[in-house]
Amino acid sequence: MKALRGDGSASRTGGEQPASAVTSVRKTGALAIFALIFLALAALGVRVALLEVVDRPRLLAWADNQQTGELPWSARRGFIVDRRGRVLAGTREQESLFADPSMIDDVPGAARLVAPVLGLPPDQVSQTLRSRANRRFAWLARLLDETQAAELRRLRVPGFGLIQECRRTYPSGSLAAHVLGFVGRDGIGLEGIEARYEKHLAGVAGRRRILRDAARRAICLLEDRSDPPRHGHHLVLTLDSVIQMYLEEALAGGLAKFEAESALGIVMDPRTGDVLALACLPTYDPNAFNSAGPDTRRNRVLTDPVEPGSVFKPFVGCVALAERMVRLDEQIFCHNGLYVTGKRELHDVRPHGWLTFEGIIAKSSNIGMAIVGQRLGNVRMHHYLKAFGFGEPTGVGLPGESDGLLMPLSKWNSYSTTSVPMGQELAITPIQLISALCAILNDGVLLRPRVVKAILTADGRPLETFAGPQERRRVLPVDVARTMARQVMVSVVTAGTGKQAALANYQVLGKTGTAQVPRRDRRGYEEDAYLSSFMGAAPAGDPRVAVLVMIRKPRSALGYYGGRVTAPVAREVLAKTLAYLKIPPDGETESLALADADG
Repeated sequence: MKALRGDGSASRTGGEQPASAVTSVRKTGALAIFALIFLALAALGVRVALLEVVDRPRLLAWADNQQTGELPWSARRGFIVDRRGRVLAGTREQESLFADPSMIDDVPGAARLVAPVLGLPPDQVSQTLRSRANRRFAWLARLLDETQAAELRRLRVPGFGLIQECRRTYPSGSLAAHVLGFVGRDGIGLEGIEARYEKHLAGVAGRRRILRDAARRAICLLEDRSDPPRHGHHLVLTLDSVIQMYLEEALAGGLAKFEAESALGIVMDPRTGDVLALACLPTYDPNAFNSAGPDTRRNRVLTDPVEPGSVFKPFVGCVALAERMVRLDEQIFCHNGLYVTGKRELHDVRPHGWLTFEGIIAKSSNIGMAIVGQRLGNVRMHHYLKAFGFGEPTGVGLPGESDGLLMPLSKWNSYSTTSVPMGQELAITPIQLISALCAILNDGVLLRPRVVKAILTADGRPLETFAGPQERRRVLPVDVARTMARQVMVSVVTAGTGKQAALANYQVLGKTGTAQVPRRDRRGYEEDAYLSSFMGAAPAGDPRVAVLVMIRKPRSALGYYGGRVTAPVAREVLAKTLAYLKIPPDGETESLALADADG
């Protein structure tokens, strides 16, 4: 029982605590809880601050990398068009397949789905993906056809995507292939104009930023975060597609008729140096350039110097006239087909007695030209032939041009004195030969030939134009050039070896050539192997179109002289080109000029 104190109240005994003590304990516990909450909140605040300030860039980059992607954005290669705006080389967009290997969990399974569409073994696709496992972007197939792209879109395999790329196309197939060249699968020009003007045509690629879904498939383009490409410039060529077609068709006919090894031709405007057509046969299709070997793709007009033979005689003839070593009507004895000079015997195809200087070139007498060479001497000949541009590139603006071979004067000897006037002991490229012819036709001024007329910006504005002729130097006096072109070379067609180049309504001028083909492995010439040539122009009074045709190794049983093999081919090209350009026939030019003067 409880003990009573004096005041009658019961005394406290046992575990009972005062009320103030209990309250104190409760307050201490609450403070501890608040302190823990405060510390937790403070720690959370610090963490938030660290995330917002210190880790923010890293986390944003990580999130951006998960949600977006970067893809190449191909620049559109510039067009190549002819002088009238016809497209010779264009660009078409096609889809290519890429993958993000890091997003593909089941590599063998994905490969089994994709490989049949690409026409590849699944193991090859798997190997490609595994070898690039640490990358976010890998090409699997470039420039797919429409059927392949549609099937891949239908499959929607996670980790794979399609992107537009630009593919080079040549709508006219093999037309002007040796001028255009071609573009490789990586989009880089490898030959011809495509290679020479790569920096202008290619443009500068950009980058696409895209928003992706969880399977890394593209959802939309983030335009404000993308770098658009700068598309390539366009080229306007001096070529005319129609004249190019005329040339290629005529060469193909001559090649087939004489069962020859190869043929080439050039058509040029002698007043400007513009190359209107240039062709080599056999040819190839730039759309499928891998199907042709290097020899077929080589532009032999620029790269292969040849011993020209008699087609070279007018140039030495010009030197003789300029140096007054001959008169046009002078009679020169041609020794009836056999001329002995020192230890050397020279022959003509047909024996000639007395011939005028004009007749020597018209009848293509080797002996007559050798005598002219002896009058001139090596110093004069070498000086003028250098001036004509032999032994140096023409600068036509195409890659791979050869210098040709004009030996230094110190290497010339008495054999050179009689050999060079016949077109031997030197090697010249076809582009050098027609450029030198145009110097005669252009009143003695040598021009730089060209194949590019203008460069345009991607939106079609002129960036650079090449309007006027580019003069290199004067080679001959005006009267000498006109005498050779309008009289001597006309007689080749009217009364000499070039009769099969004659046209009914136009006076043609020209020169034939038949050269033996030198051996490649040793000195001397191949047996029964010839290079047949014809160079000419029309109308003779005001030459507007110059042409050179060469056919290599025609079957000799069918004929091999230039007058028979190449003169008819040149005639066909001239006839069609003059009509196409609407150049008035001889006899009409003068009347038209009088009508203009009266009007």
